[in-house]
Amino acid sequence: MLSFAPFLLHPKSVGEIRLQTTDPFDHPLIDPNYYDDVRDVKSIVEALKVCAQLAETKALKAIGTKMRKQKVPGCEKHTHMSDEYLECVARTMTSTINHPTGTCKMGASNDPTAVTDPELRVRGLQGLRVVDASIMPEIVSANTQAAIVMIAEKAADLIKGAKL
Repeated sequence: MLSFAPFLLHPKSVGEIRLQTTDPFDHPLIDPNYYDDVRDVKSIVEALKVCAQLAETKALKAIGTKMRKQKVPGCEKHTHMSDEYLECVARTMTSTINHPTGTCKMGASNDPTAVTDPELRVRGLQGLRVVDASIMPEIVSANTQAAIVMIAEKAADLIKGAKL
């Protein structure tokens, strides 16, 4: 079996996380807002077309690959592999690749969207830093682990240098 699974590395759509209540033990409300920006939909539809083209190449056919003709439930009303069908597939089968970032964006003092300053301190609170992928203003174009390790190293240096 061979699978293709295109993902958007730099989506334009922006979700949100909100507090449900004032109880810190209540789960937050999470709205990933997938495909709110039409550019994301167009990108993933084009990526799905490329995957279909790859599956039809001579090289892959030589090793016995073939496209599954199974219709995605809920998308049957669209012509198979049309742009409308592929958009329906994307919206129906959407998932994340488990690298969410940017919920506590780090930024300059004049950036009203930044939650943390360049020293990872949460604005408006004393003694609290955020040291994880959530401070990344934009996600890296790769696995986030190396960047997170560097954020942790920076935090360690900042904390060691801070007057406790």
